[in-house]
Amino acid sequence: MHYVAYLDEFGHVGQYVARNHPKYKTSPVFGLGGMLIPAHEVREFAIYFYKLKCQLLSYDLVHDNPGNLPAYQWEKKGSQLYAPRNVQKYKELRRSTFRLLTHIKGIKGHVFYTGEHKTTDPDAHDSTETFKRQLLQSVRKIDRFCAKEGSTFILVLDEQKAGNEWRERNVEACTLAMFEDASEKCRTMIEPPLQGESYLFQTLQCADWLCGLIGRLTALSVAPDEYPDWQLFDTYFAERLSVVALPCSGLEHQKTADIPAEEAGEAMPDAEGPLVGMQSDVDGPHSPGQ
Repeated sequence: MHYVAYLDEFGHVGQYVARNHPKYKTSPVFGLGGMLIPAHEVREFAIYFYKLKCQLLSYDLVHDNPGNLPAYQWEKKGSQLYAPRNVQKYKELRRSTFRLLTHIKGIKGHVFYTGEHKTTDPDAHDSTETFKRQLLQSVRKIDRFCAKEGSTFILVLDEQKAGNEWRERNVEACTLAMFEDASEKCRTMIEPPLQGESYLFQTLQCADWLCGLIGRLTALSVAPDEYPDWQLFDTYFAERLSVVALPCSGLEHQKTADIPAEEAGEAMPDAEGPLVGMQSDVDGPHSPGQ
């Protein structure tokens, strides 16, 4: 089996203190998520998602499309789509999400996400290292899954605004991951990560939708007292997502910036300072609904 993994960002890569903090209030989590689709299913899956998008958002395509873009280029970001009000009000959004998750499972695809539960100490958080670390974690976790299956994969990421700097700092790091010491080589990844512009890829638009959902679920899971209005995401989606997600999906605690991303394994020391939503150390990864 050969997979194509489509990943985008969920949460926010920057510092976080609290939801009501005047400056650092974006998200208590950051990571990469999306889906793995068998290569021979990619074309039909893109068509499936395109039709689902057009049917679900037919009104928006007409009334929220100032550039009059064709439907395949028009995007509705997952962070906007999965607003609590939309999930509560529109039954068709919930049903379409259920169908999408069921379809991914039906074609032997998988949802995947990995990320960090961030420290509430802004000085202990390094955004550059956090992004690089989660990119490497994504590559390594998918590689280990594929190695057990006897499969291979290629990784496609939503194009980053950082441009050349992103390529130098992160694609190079993943290239090194393909050729590092024998015990850690990512042998099932056949090329370094590729970037694509989401308005041209229905698959990347789908990954963005999934990240919109994953970002809500993971934030709720680590800071339920700060996000009580997001409980409906757990009610409607947590169990359904867990059925189709790779077992290695989940969050780790924020890691200390003293450990370079290239040296980070799957278990690293926690950063100093409390984690949002927690008063004491908790071992193990976090998953939606836990």
